[in-house]
Amino acid sequence: EIVNLYATDGYDPQDYYKQERIKPIVDFIISDELMAYGTHERLQRLYNDMTSKDYFMALIDLEEFIDVKEKVYLDYEDRRDWTRRSLINIANAGYFSADRTIAEYNKDIWHLDQ
Repeated sequence: EIVNLYATDGYDPQDYYKQERIKPIVDFIISDELMAYGTHERLQRLYNDMTSKDYFMALIDLEEFIDVKEKVYLDYEDRRDWTRRSLINIANAGYFSADRTIAEYNKDIWHLDQ
């Protein structure tokens, strides 16, 4: 879908920026509150990019991100279930070894002398 939007120039960030939940978040970039911590020129440039180009199409998923974030906050309130889920996630992560991974990269890609 994203590739198609790039190919057809079918993305207009204004369509997303104008949405009720997104506009205040993007406008915060140039708020006095944030400007007190950042560089005016850089924040203004970021704001302009988000509202006119948004090359990375960040606004497309912003509402969904907000919804998922809120769900995570709710889930986290049940600490016992959160801990259970965390342990299941860790147990299902599988085997990972940085040494093995680097050795495989060397064997398959880099071909460096050892």
